[in-house]
Amino acid sequence: MTKFFQSLLLVTALSLPAFAQQTTIKSATDRGSNIETSKEDMKRVADAKLYVGTRAQAINYLGLNEEETTDFSPLYEGYVRLKKDIEKRRARLIAEYKEEMAEDDTAKDEENETADFIENYMEIDIAQMELKKDMFDRFEDVIGAQRALDFFAMEDMFAARAKRKMILEALPTMRIYVPVTFTYDEPMADFSNWKRVNINGRVDVSHDFTYTGLEKLLGAVEAMAKTEGINVANFEGTKNQIMMKAEKLKEDWKSLKHADLAREAFTMTASLLGEVAKDSRFEQRDAWFSKLNTTAKSIKPEQKLTAQADTVYKFFDTAEMIVNDLVNQTSKMK
Repeated sequence: MTKFFQSLLLVTALSLPAFAQQTTIKSATDRGSNIETSKEDMKRVADAKLYVGTRAQAINYLGLNEEETTDFSPLYEGYVRLKKDIEKRRARLIAEYKEEMAEDDTAKDEENETADFIENYMEIDIAQMELKKDMFDRFEDVIGAQRALDFFAMEDMFAARAKRKMILEALPTMRIYVPVTFTYDEPMADFSNWKRVNINGRVDVSHDFTYTGLEKLLGAVEAMAKTEGINVANFEGTKNQIMMKAEKLKEDWKSLKHADLAREAFTMTASLLGEVAKDSRFEQRDAWFSKLNTTAKSIKPEQKLTAQADTVYKFFDTAEMIVNDLVNQTSKMK
């Protein structure tokens, strides 16, 4: 039961303010400061830094002008206060549940207490969603519907990243059940495992290799983009177009259009990866994307795709290198 509580607590309950406070306090201690600072003072400093940083990021991210910033700021301040009240309720609930689990109760009692905890936790989540709904209506009046949506998407992205970072650092050896919105480890591993199993590849007349490779690559990229809040215009539509071309590879093994379809699918995939990597948080790797595009376009339509297997393997090798680099960059972000 203790492990269950730790997993549930870390996955669902660690808020971004808590993360900021712990980091700030630890840094002050590590520096060996001689100044006597109370925990309350440190908390106020941490909250202030978090507020200013997030507010500044929001204004910059949303591209607000002076008038919009003036109207947005008091609404944002009110939202932060109300959100903190909800998080205090969550913290109290977790503390009470932890005390309950420390008692020497029967298994049935613990099961009932856990069920109550989950229900109460969901009620707090509902309260948070109600707050978002109300604030969306107010934000929409001053910055428009799209930027109001963008604000909440940005907020969710930072919160998810902070929670994921804390989970990985706090319990690196324990199995954690992380909600799909907080991690993309599984689809990334799925693509990497496919690459390892097919290290020598097998581009044959079935074209399963190319189809499965595109499916797993795009699944991994999509999961990362959603988790990190990276917006790419018509990602889903482009992905579907690519997979339709990949599907056609398998429909008629006698077709002379396989190389054409693969070339188009690879070129579109390279472009889609490039759009994800254009996000401002990533360092640009122009040489890598140039190589990916060149490889995609080097497939010769006049030749059978099976005769160009080395080019297919090279494309997936380069794509994997790019995706791994993007993942490494996000893991270093704070």
